[in-house]
Amino acid sequence: MNRRIKRNRAVPIHITLSPVLLDEIDARLSHKMSRSNWIRGACEMKLDKDVTEVTDLTSKQLVNILRNRIDYDGPAEAILKSLLEVLSE
Repeated sequence: MNRRIKRNRAVPIHITLSPVLLDEIDARLSHKMSRSNWIRGACEMKLDKDVTEVTDLTSKQLVNILRNRIDYDGPAEAILKSLLEVLSE
């Protein structure tokens, strides 16, 4: 008799992490939280298309985000406009 295999079952894997990274992860976990669930969630966030990593953005995009974040006036706006012009060249 053949058994049906669940499509979304968890598959155990082994990964190597530096002790520093592991300590950082453990520091974010409460006593009852699962390290595996935390790492799975971090992987899902990285793969989620709605989340953009800062490292994935260009310098020009970052400047535009800053300009749109707050209504800059005066020197801050002038600096961001100048930076944007330099990056556009």
